Amino acid sequence: MREARFPPSDTSSRAATAWGVLAIILWSTTIACSRSVAEQLGVFTGAAVVYLAAGVAGCGVLAARGQLVASLRQAGRRYLIGCGVLMVAYTVLLYVAVGFAVTRAQVVTVTVANYLWPSLTLLLAVPILGWRARPLGLAAGTLAGVAGVALAVGADRLGAEAGGSWTAHATSTLPALLAAVAWGLYSNLSRRWGGPQAANAMPLFLLASGLVLAALRACRAEHSVWSARVVTEAGYLAAFPTLLAYVCWDTAARRGNLSLVAALSYLTPLLSVLVSSLYLDLPVPPQQWLAGVLVVAGAVLCKLSVRTESAQAGQAVIARTCDDDYIRTR
Repeated sequence: MREARFPPSDTSSRAATAWGVLAIILWSTTIACSRSVAEQLGVFTGAAVVYLAAGVAGCGVLAARGQLVASLRQAGRRYLIGCGVLMVAYTVLLYVAVGFAVTRAQVVTVTVANYLWPSLTLLLAVPILGWRARPLGLAAGTLAGVAGVALAVGADRLGAEAGGSWTAHATSTLPALLAAVAWGLYSNLSRRWGGPQAANAMPLFLLASGLVLAALRACRAEHSVWSARVVTEAGYLAAFPTLLAYVCWDTAARRGNLSLVAALSYLTPLLSVLVSSLYLDLPVPPQQWLAGVLVVAGAVLCKLSVRTESAQAGQAVIARTCDDDYIRTR
């Protein structure tokens, strides 16, 4: 006899949404710490250390609770394989983009370009989750977000890098844009394939990402300088912006108000610029603060363009679909 499953209650949905907001705050510290770690350990060395540590710690916690095997069985093949591949692709593409960035300015450009994923998450929710949205509002919000990201990059900086350096700039930016697409797909497909009842396999995804990054490190010579500071920074990245933040986001994507947290995530570039300015002692040009205004305006427009009733109805359909898939895979 099949067990009845229902969409999450309003209370659990609000809690899951709050976890998504926490993930956004933690991610705003990623750029500054990741840049510092990369400068000391190397791009792939630092990334591999962070993701391996986060993955091992997360899987260790599940194993200690006796939940690792059960979580894998309950997650479903499509969620494990499909979302796992997207998570690894996102991580590798982002760090490949960082690796191709020659200067610190290009690293910031890569990171800001990657923050197009919030608009992509809302755009992809329409065909993947069956959400309905007002086309003009969604388009206007997305364009505002893109304009904000472009302004944050800085037209004067891009103009200064014209000529032969345009190729290098495109080579580092394209993987970041592909990473944004991968994360937008992950956020929606984890909800469709995993659903509210799916186990959280994020620690396993992090471990797989770390292994792939370690393999890339073996193919690229990097000089590493270890110190107490870099160990502390890497430990913070592994525990908070990586393990905790990704688990929080995965929970929000599967159970929370995805349209709200995706819209709020537009604030991440602005928060990240602020943290980077303080932590790396970088001056913040006025156009970046103006870009923040455009980004916030875009977030509001995108959120208002998504019809809440269609999102709730889609969530109920996904819960029933996940239940059917779970029964068939038993």
